[in-house]
Amino acid sequence: MTDHLFISFLWLMGAYWVVTAIAMLHMVMFNTVYKVPSAKQAGTSPLKSPAYLKTLPYQALYNVIVFPVFLWFYTQTMAPANIDVFMFHTVLQWTVLSILVDYVVWVLIPHKYKFTHKEFYVNYQPWISLIYAAIFVSHYITGWFV
Repeated sequence: MTDHLFISFLWLMGAYWVVTAIAMLHMVMFNTVYKVPSAKQAGTSPLKSPAYLKTLPYQALYNVIVFPVFLWFYTQTMAPANIDVFMFHTVLQWTVLSILVDYVVWVLIPHKYKFTHKEFYVNYQPWISLIYAAIFVSHYITGWFV
């Protein structure tokens, strides 16, 4: 299960940053195309920005599309003997690692988009739970195509 943990982590980070980039681009699109106010325009924090709040229902969808694609590519590079077990172990690792990375990136490290514990684990519900569920079910989605 941990034979290729570093390579698995690299694929996870690829998916993670693609999803983050899509979310940010989606927020910019809401602001520029649909004229939904940004944080600055609304005079609020980035986490209370109307443009950001509009993206919340879509965030699990980004994950349910991107993570299976990255899982499929990762699986193809590894050529495992038992693909179902391999994919299950991979999404288990990815889900746990995503929880840890989210905590470090979005709660611990100080930056403009930093969440408090309450904002991330209470106010961000049900979206964060749906995101982790989307990552975990990636192996079922990928399994339909393998």
